[in-house]
Amino acid sequence: MATVDQVINTFRTYIDEPDQTFVSDSLVENMLNLAYIEFRRKVTNIDPNIYARTIDVAAPGSTQVDLTALPAPILGSTAAVQDRLVSLLSVYIVDQTNNLPSLVFNSVQSLEALQSTGDAVFFTSNVLMFNYVIQRPLKIAYVPGHNVQFQAGIAGQFIDDLDAFHDMIALYAYKQYAIADAATSEQIMMQLQIRERELIDYLSNRNTAGANYVQSVTSNSDWY
Repeated sequence: MATVDQVINTFRTYIDEPDQTFVSDSLVENMLNLAYIEFRRKVTNIDPNIYARTIDVAAPGSTQVDLTALPAPILGSTAAVQDRLVSLLSVYIVDQTNNLPSLVFNSVQSLEALQSTGDAVFFTSNVLMFNYVIQRPLKIAYVPGHNVQFQAGIAGQFIDDLDAFHDMIALYAYKQYAIADAATSEQIMMQLQIRERELIDYLSNRNTAGANYVQSVTSNSDWY
């Protein structure tokens, strides 16, 4: 399992700065934080299932759900960083007798589409808007943020379950460093391209149906 310390050491090896003489730990932390966001975005673009989670929402009794006003908000100033919504996947109602989705709302991109599409949901700003009053509890499937801290000296800190590809975090961080240093390494950038292809291959075959299954969150015959 790759840990934060290992990723930090790998990054410092790539930039040939083994200590804080020229590159401080705080700068390394900032670059790795940016790199991990890029890594998670890359993973999510391939297969949003990897980081996806679900939350339960009590029956709203209205046509709207404010995601900043939930008991544990996922948007807004009070949302915990690891709970904050990054990408909405689906909104659905569960059949209480078998715990399976009985209805998956069609995700639309405009108010006009909300009016003309059956069982629709429109995500705008921090609100989910429906085209009729929802009287049953909801589930929301989404990709959240993270609370990994790339601080030196924290032994054994867990990142996520894609440890075979955590060298990519260091490679993405190298891109940040190269911008600041006004220099790039052709070998490292080639390695990043290779690792991105390997990541795509791994995630595409990890769950043969999974990546394609969630691609359409607009069909009420599919669910996450």
